[in-house]
Amino acid sequence: MIKIEAQKIIKVMNKLDVLPYQKIMFDGKWGIGKTKYILESTNDKENVYYISLFGKRDINTIYQELYYLLIPEDKVKFNKILNKIGKINYSQFGFNVSIPLIADMFKNVQAELESTSNITIIIDDLERKQDDFNIKEVFGFVDTITKREGIKVVLVASSDNFSNETKKQFEEYAEKSLDRIYKISTYSKDAPQKIMGDDIWLAIQDIYQENKLKNLRTLEKANLFIKEVLNEIPVSVLNDRISKEDIYKICFSIVLFEVDLKGNMEPLTDIDEKSRKSFYEAYDSEEKIPNYIWHYILKRALKNSMMYNFVSVILDWFSTGEFSINRFNDEAKLVNSYVELKYPLFMSEKELAMESGDFSIFICNINQDISFKNFLQRLDELATITEKTEIGLNYKVDEVVDWMTNKYDFDNYDTTYFEHFVRRESKFINEVILKLQDKARSNYINNLVLIMVNNANKLHLTNEEINVTVEFIGFFNKLNDEEKDIVVEEMQKNKWFLPFPFGEITEYHWTYCHNIFQFIVEIDKGVKTSLVLDAREYFEREIDKHSDEIFKYRLRHLIKQYL
Repeated sequence: MIKIEAQKIIKVMNKLDVLPYQKIMFDGKWGIGKTKYILESTNDKENVYYISLFGKRDINTIYQELYYLLIPEDKVKFNKILNKIGKINYSQFGFNVSIPLIADMFKNVQAELESTSNITIIIDDLERKQDDFNIKEVFGFVDTITKREGIKVVLVASSDNFSNETKKQFEEYAEKSLDRIYKISTYSKDAPQKIMGDDIWLAIQDIYQENKLKNLRTLEKANLFIKEVLNEIPVSVLNDRISKEDIYKICFSIVLFEVDLKGNMEPLTDIDEKSRKSFYEAYDSEEKIPNYIWHYILKRALKNSMMYNFVSVILDWFSTGEFSINRFNDEAKLVNSYVELKYPLFMSEKELAMESGDFSIFICNINQDISFKNFLQRLDELATITEKTEIGLNYKVDEVVDWMTNKYDFDNYDTTYFEHFVRRESKFINEVILKLQDKARSNYINNLVLIMVNNANKLHLTNEEINVTVEFIGFFNKLNDEEKDIVVEEMQKNKWFLPFPFGEITEYHWTYCHNIFQFIVEIDKGVKTSLVLDAREYFEREIDKHSDEIFKYRLRHLIKQYL
């Protein structure tokens, strides 16, 4: 077995006539370019016949397809064939052959082969045949057909994708049946650039090389999608801020994510367990995919950071096939109106040293109305470039975290900020993010506990308060043991967060009470002491304290149902 680069297929095919081998095979992974180079090498050659085994069920289908391929187009020959095989339905644009006896097919093929010399038969997609089609039959066909002088057969396969049974048969018969097997180990070095074209390749090659794609089909799909996008978007939209190069990168990264990574948001480098947990909390839904593509694949390497806005637009386009020109134009207006800070990559060493030397200088240089997301991104850009040079970053994590917590509101943990707490390239910014996560989590816990305490003292509750209990229960499950203990302690100090059902109540109030009791039962499984027992004793004492009979009845009902 000889290992070769995919492009060498052309070299082998071009000298096939003078090689001593009659039966050869090209074996390599899917998407490496086997079929592409074989077909390229046969473009200008006569008497080359290509058959794909995709979905084929038995050997007869090979004979039948080969027979059709061997039939000359001229009518004289066609009329002779009519006499040979009997009934045929045809038209001036094509024909369908109805063959009464499959047994005659072998003879018919042999007869056609006798009248043709120097034939090459290519049989592709061995791994895509039906499982009940025994590969031994293919080898038998090859042996039979090549007994005639001047006939050569080229098999093409990805043996890695054979079924277990086919793999076993292949290993048993391949060496006996084939003169030479060429193992295609890699695709040609220039193949990606040829597929994408010089302009697109220049823009996307860094993303390509960093992600080590193994399948050329990803490139082919990306190239087609880029052409579709450029065909649809108005030329007038493209300018210095919205460049073709950035559009290329976004399109390519989206296709890479959907096709090569199969839409899975996974860490692309090794990270510790704490960081892994943070990663999966940050990327816990499809809504986070644009963020993942931006930070992990594109790595914000665009001329204009506001181009992030196009990621979700183009992602939806690729996923659904639908393009909204209005949505695209709206995002284009935002990108064009954004006044961007000077990108650290474009700063001089002196400018970088000055800004990275003192956090107060960094604060002075930014727009005081800068959003949380843009602030974090700007700081990440600076930290990344200083870490990769000898300039260094003279900031302390705590001073950055303190400034940010004073500047921004961290009460809305789930929806406003947490989606931006994603792993970045810079070690410094990742430390900042981890501390911000802890701070945001702590603030959010305190805020929710305060709301639950206030609700426990309300007489009139609405659906809004019920939604808070659902949010509270869901968030509690994300807490660590220490945080859970703090919340439980607050519950015990505040009537277990139960708004006592005195007097006339509403259905909302009663539903709220049920939610609290369900929550007590649920969290009892995840803490050290028995909360159910503590809660039961507390509520029974409250029953003894009060004279309101309907209140006592309601509380006993809840205790009996849950505790």
